[in-house]
Amino acid sequence: MFAVPTTKLANVIYSSVCHQSYAGGKECWSELNDYFFMSQLHYGFAEPAPACTLVSHLFPDKIGGRPAWLALDHLPDEAQLVCCSCSQPMAFLLQLYSPLGDDREDCFHRMLFVFMCKSGRCFFNSASSSESFAPSSVPFRVFRSQMAKSNPYYSLTPPDEKQFTPEEMLDAFRSGALPAPNRLTPLCPICGCRGTKICANCKKASYCSRSHQLLHWKLCHKRHCPNYDYLDEMFSTNPFLLPEFALVSEAAAESDIVNSHTQSDDDSSDTEAPAQTLTSVDSAEFAALETISRKETKEELIFSQFRQVMKVEPDQVIRFQRGGEPFWVSTTQRTIPSCEVCGGKRIFEFQITPQILSHLKLDCVKEPSPDFATVYVFTCENSCSLPRTVQAADGRTRTIEYQEEFVAYDPVP
Repeated sequence: MFAVPTTKLANVIYSSVCHQSYAGGKECWSELNDYFFMSQLHYGFAEPAPACTLVSHLFPDKIGGRPAWLALDHLPDEAQLVCCSCSQPMAFLLQLYSPLGDDREDCFHRMLFVFMCKSGRCFFNSASSSESFAPSSVPFRVFRSQMAKSNPYYSLTPPDEKQFTPEEMLDAFRSGALPAPNRLTPLCPICGCRGTKICANCKKASYCSRSHQLLHWKLCHKRHCPNYDYLDEMFSTNPFLLPEFALVSEAAAESDIVNSHTQSDDDSSDTEAPAQTLTSVDSAEFAALETISRKETKEELIFSQFRQVMKVEPDQVIRFQRGGEPFWVSTTQRTIPSCEVCGGKRIFEFQITPQILSHLKLDCVKEPSPDFATVYVFTCENSCSLPRTVQAADGRTRTIEYQEEFVAYDPVP
């Protein structure tokens, strides 16, 4: 669990040195107390874990595999989970369990889900676009789900700490002793997302897309169609899924953060000098080149600072600090949109570091591989209520239990 209840804040940590730096060393932290009140910075690390320990009723923090959905009904539509660039289904990247503490009874359980496109071309095209941070061009999606302690899906009693074998877990799902992931919503066996396209033969298998239906047919459904059962494949892997890991959190030591910032400040004096070599040139052409040179040098400086901060915990794949500041890895100015539902501002919740790519095995030989410097996730500061009911243009109502939030990313400079 990554959340730190806002009623028990004990640390004030400012985690970005890109837009503002302080030369006062440790003394600067007392000044920051007057400006930033946020949860403690936590690192997230990928660790191997059995798939049967990363299921919904255990509220896992995890990477890859199939989503362990929080709300088991009213999942995101298929259209919400396709890449805006290539129109192919996105893969589940990770989820974080981030409840808000005693202040919010309706957020006793709260989970964030991130999906990504697996095509490196979509990352390349997005990074080359003049609107590379517009939601319509970002190869990621993020959704928030939350609920009270008393809810339609889970027992009020904490889950049994006994570690089930995969067979025992499946038996508990089939008997109803534990909430089966597909109990209320048919799930695609390839990706674990909502499936509305039904196999015409067995009438049992459901798919999110034609491409996943074809893949499943080739992998196994051709042989097992009449006897299909989603639970039989729940813990299986396939070429579409990303490798699965547990996410383990660790609080950052303040001394580590201070040392990282001090190192970054020291680096800046060495890196800024080359940008001054053209200042005396009057040529308009050279002046234009100087502008480009300064921008490139600044981008490289910031990325160098980011690498220095990563050295504090080289294996970190998540930097979580709800209400804090991200470590921006570029000079690009961007506007974080307000929540479309309640109008509240969105605040930083966590960022994904490029170290996660080493776990995902997405390297391609004949085409670009997915790549990024960091991914930023912002969520509604009010964490506005879910579920909610909306009325469509045709007069029908639908229930929403997964609210889309805002995600942006920086490409590698």
